[in-house]
Amino acid sequence: MSKSFAEITAALAEPFPASHVEWRIQHANKEKTRGLAVPYIQSRAIQSRLDQAVGPYNWKAEYKPWHGITVNSKEDGQKHIASQLCGLAIYCEERGEWIQKWDGAENTDIEPVKGGISDSFKRAAVLWGIGRYLYGLDAAWVEIEQRGKSYAITDNGFRQLTNTYENAVKVKPPASGAPSAPNAEPPPFEYAVRTVEERQFSSGNGMVLQLKSADGKKNVEAFLAKADQNLSEGVCLKNVQLRLVDIDGHKCTIIDAYEAA
Repeated sequence: MSKSFAEITAALAEPFPASHVEWRIQHANKEKTRGLAVPYIQSRAIQSRLDQAVGPYNWKAEYKPWHGITVNSKEDGQKHIASQLCGLAIYCEERGEWIQKWDGAENTDIEPVKGGISDSFKRAAVLWGIGRYLYGLDAAWVEIEQRGKSYAITDNGFRQLTNTYENAVKVKPPASGAPSAPNAEPPPFEYAVRTVEERQFSSGNGMVLQLKSADGKKNVEAFLAKADQNLSEGVCLKNVQLRLVDIDGHKCTIIDAYEAA
């Protein structure tokens, strides 16, 4: 039996499990020991939600360039910033037609067009109710620690955020195997490489890595400003130093240092 459009709308708006929620630090205290964390959802989680709610053949995304603006930059003088529009359409069987909603976002410095496309897709998804509830959640102060030249949320901080999030949206974490022993040895690595893509940046050849934390609770898209042929799917990394940077309002994670585990 096909779903009614009301059922589809409700399925799209369902809160995500904590394992699908990412966090970024918006502000830090003077001592740089605590940061204000805000939640967001990655594009891949949104795509999976659409597949589950309506089926992979009953939604589509259309992109087109939008207007641009010129801003003053200390480094480059005047700088033109383009933007992208995303039209996210879902097929409504009750009306026998596609219903499309549009929103836009500016391009980013790292992979400019891809960044603008990703952000415009996320904003269009919010118009359908996907992840809209996140705007009603309070930001939370958590422990942070220095990693290289930037700051990251500690393991205790992530546990706090998971508990706070699950209590706020009443979503229980997915069932897993037996709980870990309280005195279990920490894993010998911090992140495992899920995927690697070589990219051409303005500074030369680089890479985009999809990383998964050793505890399986965190997925990170990180940029490496060089090409390393030793990095491939399944490689485990330790002593990883990640730096969160803000480029024209778009948060990006840079890999400053790492070692093969």
